[in-house]
Amino acid sequence: MPAVFAQPVLIKLPDGRQLEVLRYGDPAHPAVLFHHGYASSGLSIPPNAELLDQLQLQILAPNRPGSGRSDVHKAMTLESFAADVFFAVDALQIPGRLGLLGWSAGGLYAQAQTALFAPRVAALHLLNTCLPLGEPETYQALPKRWKTIKFLNDYAAGLAQPMFRRLSRQWTLEPDRMIDRFMNMLGPAEQEEANNPVSRIVLRDAAQHAFTHRGQGVYYDGRALCRRPEFALAAIQAPTTLWHGTDDFIWHPAPIQYLASRLPHATLRMLPGEGHMLFLKYWRQILEQVRGEL
Repeated sequence: MPAVFAQPVLIKLPDGRQLEVLRYGDPAHPAVLFHHGYASSGLSIPPNAELLDQLQLQILAPNRPGSGRSDVHKAMTLESFAADVFFAVDALQIPGRLGLLGWSAGGLYAQAQTALFAPRVAALHLLNTCLPLGEPETYQALPKRWKTIKFLNDYAAGLAQPMFRRLSRQWTLEPDRMIDRFMNMLGPAEQEEANNPVSRIVLRDAAQHAFTHRGQGVYYDGRALCRRPEFALAAIQAPTTLWHGTDDFIWHPAPIQYLASRLPHATLRMLPGEGHMLFLKYWRQILEQVRGEL
C-alpha cells in the first residue's frame, strides 16, 4: 500500500504552518521532488521501493496546503508554495541540485519552482502538465473548456465551497465508490490505466488524502492555479522533458505543443495512445532519465 511505502515528515514553516512531505527511499540518496496533481496528494507515487534502491534515489513529495497533514493556506500562490518547498528542502538538509517532477496541475508548481530557484534544479520533467492558466498570453492557447474553468474560478469560486465539503465527506466514507465515479468521467486511456489494481489504489488513496480539511485544500489550490503567475516561462533554464499522451482526456496535446515552444530547453515526448496518468506506466523510464541528469 502507498501509505506504508511513504514516510511522512512534518516541517514547521516560518509563519507557523505545518507542511507534510512524504519521503520515499533512502534519505542518503540524491533527491527528486514530486508535485502532485489537483485533487490528489503526495501518495500518487507508484509503490516501487526496489526501483528507488536500484537507482539510488529518494523522492520528496510535498502535500500542498490542505492535503494530508499540511495546514490550509488561504493565500497560497504558485510562488509562495515554491518557497515553502525549498524551505523544507533546506530543513531536511538536502544537498546539491534536485530533479523536479510535476504531474498535471503539479506541473505548474514545478514550473514556478524551476523558474524561481534555478540554481537548485538540475532537470524538470512535466508529466501531462497544466499550463499557466492565469498568464494572458497562455490564455489564448487554452481549450474552451479550460477557459470556462478559469472564468468560473475567477468569478464564482465561492459557490463551489459547499461542493468541496460534500466531496470531502464522500471521499472519507466511500473512497472506492468515489474513485470509480471519478475514473468513469474520464477517457478510455485513463480508464484503462485505472483498471490496473495497483494504479487504482494509488489514485484512490492520493485523492482521499487530498480531501482532508473539509476539501479546503482543493478549493484554494484551484484559486492559486488560476492566479496570474509572477514568473516567466523564459526563466525556466533547466533541461525540460514534457511527457504527454496523445489520448489525454484532460489536457489535449495541442496546448502542450504550444507550451513546449515557449520553454527554452524543452523536449516533447508525445506517447501514442497514452492518457493523463501515463507516469504510472512509464515511472521507470522517467526516473532513469532523471537519475542520469543529476
